[in-house]
Amino acid sequence: MIKACRGFRSALKGFAGFDLIEKDCHQQIEGEHFPFRAIQITKKPPTWRTESEIKHLRNRLQLLESFRQYSPTLQYLLAKVIRFERFGRRRVVIKKGHEATAFYFIYYGTVAITDDDDGSSAFVETAPTTIQRGASFGEIALLQKTKRIATVVCMEETELLVVDKKDFFSYKLDKELQREFKVRYDYLRYSLYRSCPLFL
Repeated sequence: MIKACRGFRSALKGFAGFDLIEKDCHQQIEGEHFPFRAIQITKKPPTWRTESEIKHLRNRLQLLESFRQYSPTLQYLLAKVIRFERFGRRRVVIKKGHEATAFYFIYYGTVAITDDDDGSSAFVETAPTTIQRGASFGEIALLQKTKRIATVVCMEETELLVVDKKDFFSYKLDKELQREFKVRYDYLRYSLYRSCPLFL
């Protein structure tokens, strides 16, 4: 099983790609906030963004591990529609039981995943479940059109890159994401099959 998981992860890196990050964009994400120029681009409607602006955003977003897992086609579509949001500590981003309206990439900061409605338990638990910069969340509920099963709350000032439901479906990101999930699932299934001694 471990062998299959390692193979799956290495295949994802190859699947995500060719070296699309420009040489001047190899900064470390540590300690960096989302740059002003990129924020200005994300304020534009998707149809107003130029090819060079989309490319600039894509290169910037490739600093995020979760974004790099996607194919170049999906990276392009995400860069075309993504918008920027900054939230303060204790701000609830996703509320348990609510309909999914977006999914998110964490560019800066940390969020906690809780089982309560207001996320307050994250600030009293000794070791809350957290996800940090470079991660994404919320895409499964959006794709499956289901209600949220947990609350997500900011543990500190957090910068998020948001894909809204309207853009997600109108730009066919749902179809592309389903296609990629199928490729990953098929690869994992094949790897498990190959690693099992019964089938060798």
